[in-house]
Amino acid sequence: AVVSTQSTGERIGEIIDRMYHGINEYGHCTVNCSVNVQDKLNVIKLSYVDMSDGDQSMPPIGDSDVPIVTGDLQDSPIWDLSLRELYSFLDNQKPIRLLAMKSHMHIDQVRKCVRSLIYYGLGAVISPIQYSNTYYVTEEISKAIYDRKLQEECVQYVAINAHDPPPLWEDLFNLYQTFQTGIQLKKLFVVEKPFRKNINERRLVEFGLVYGLLKRLHKYPIYKNPVGNKPPEMLLPYINRNVLGGQHSFDDICVTLDFKLEKVQHDLEFNREFIVIIQKLGV
Repeated sequence: AVVSTQSTGERIGEIIDRMYHGINEYGHCTVNCSVNVQDKLNVIKLSYVDMSDGDQSMPPIGDSDVPIVTGDLQDSPIWDLSLRELYSFLDNQKPIRLLAMKSHMHIDQVRKCVRSLIYYGLGAVISPIQYSNTYYVTEEISKAIYDRKLQEECVQYVAINAHDPPPLWEDLFNLYQTFQTGIQLKKLFVVEKPFRKNINERRLVEFGLVYGLLKRLHKYPIYKNPVGNKPPEMLLPYINRNVLGGQHSFDDICVTLDFKLEKVQHDLEFNREFIVIIQKLGV
């Protein structure tokens, strides 16, 4: 309707020209199609992302990965219809598969949106944060000692209440140092009690994963008798052998089967027919 009006129709050449130059020079453009520049309803926003090289270096995004928004999306050049549909569901907690279900979008479209966020430096992906998870501190923590900007961002990100005195970086640093291999998140926080120092424990882990200060130990169950007469379905009716070859983590299995992590871990770790391998992979 906007294009068909006489006043706008006369500007078609100008609109196309601005779109052409914006996409080619900057990779995005915003064009107001209305004669009235205050009209916000008739605005075309386009963006082009060439991720042919980025896809090769960008790690695959799994169904159980959780997107973390790290920048302001409102004024970003990647604001499109797909991201607008997904935006209200991005809470830094929902995994990819659940985001697809909640937003009624195809899961591949959700992955494309998340890849765009990562490509533009506005997002990252981490594994789901559970109190039964185990994390370990990385060598990157030594660089944080001299990075004042990172320290300030961390203090601001993990604070529970902005009206209370902010956490001290020294306390945050000491907390990160307590992450040792083999210690569950639940046990660590029961001892340290970070909430007493105005520290959101979940966001502390989020920040550590996004900036590489922390990494997680992932568990992969394997069925010991893959060609035997006792299929895993006989032992655990809700599971199938396709996810028990050592390529699927507990997170993947839980998201795929829609089961709670505690149940799957308990059923597999305490059954002699299964073994669990632990690997330091990703976040």
